[in-house]
Amino acid sequence: MNDYQKASKNSFDLIVKVGEEYPEAITLVPRFATTFATFKIVVNNIDDFSAQQAKDITGVTEDKNALVDEVIHQLVDVSGAIHSYAIFTNNKTLAAKVNYKEWTVNRMSLSDLLDACAIVLEEASKIAPEELALEGITAAEVAELNSDYAQLKAGKSNTRSAIINRTGYTQQIADLLTEAADLKKNTLDRLATQFQRKSPEFYQKYKAASMVIFKRSPKATPVTEEV
Repeated sequence: MNDYQKASKNSFDLIVKVGEEYPEAITLVPRFATTFATFKIVVNNIDDFSAQQAKDITGVTEDKNALVDEVIHQLVDVSGAIHSYAIFTNNKTLAAKVNYKEWTVNRMSLSDLLDACAIVLEEASKIAPEELALEGITAAEVAELNSDYAQLKAGKSNTRSAIINRTGYTQQIADLLTEAADLKKNTLDRLATQFQRKSPEFYQKYKAASMVIFKRSPKATPVTEEV
């Protein structure tokens, strides 16, 4: 949600809170009471979608970041061993191909990291396991890199799916905010004037909750609007 949407949501939350504090007052206007019940459901649904949106993208991102860190360590170790083997066998072409230093790998994009893994794994497959073992890397360690590389490659599409899902949640949240605003503006606000006579205390709190306070920019003066 953008800043204005968050401010509007805060106002809606306050309206729900005020309505819950005055259950008897709102029943004095039946249509207000039934619309308030619908309004409350819509506002609660916004919370549900917001929580799901945050959980989905956070979970996928955390899993991916942990795997990326592991693959980086593995890639540096395996490529370093192959580079050492290339120098020992005077294979300058191979040495140049797998010359991935730690600081370089740490700055790679995900796509570049995956490409580097593919190159290193291909070159590792051409070296006899016993030769690579002399450089400190076992067949099991190469297999582990291969497995994590495959997992990271598959996870790249999972991250994209999570971003797409998040975009869907963003639209659903925007639609719910619009629905809540319409219920308030076209029904609750139009009927709320009756409470000036029927329940003045509730009316004053409802009007106060209706004020939306937000900043248009970091340096801007707070703006107060009634939605």
